[in-house]
Amino acid sequence: MCGGRLERLADAVDAIVPLVREVDDVGGRNAERFQAAADRLRNVPLGRADRNAVLRDLEALLGAGSGRLSDRYMVHDDGRPDLERSRTFTELVARIRSQAWWLRHLPF
Repeated sequence: MCGGRLERLADAVDAIVPLVREVDDVGGRNAERFQAAADRLRNVPLGRADRNAVLRDLEALLGAGSGRLSDRYMVHDDGRPDLERSRTFTELVARIRSQAWWLRHLPF
């Protein structure tokens, strides 16, 4: 019933992976975690408990707060802020966090 919603969430996670690679200061592990989550949502038949575990992981990766991944911004090669890509990153963070929360709380 929420297959289309999970697919849209997986698409948003796929879209954020390259941006996470740029801002990730832990050697790319977060980008790998995002990609694994998108792959699980898209390719693995998940029961409710497994689905909710993946969604909680996504929410945790994008938790709010200073110094967190969601607080990062994009820059050009010369160090100037890249406002357009930063806006895209911020929008994807908000979309993924919101969709993950709602999907976890749906009654199916």
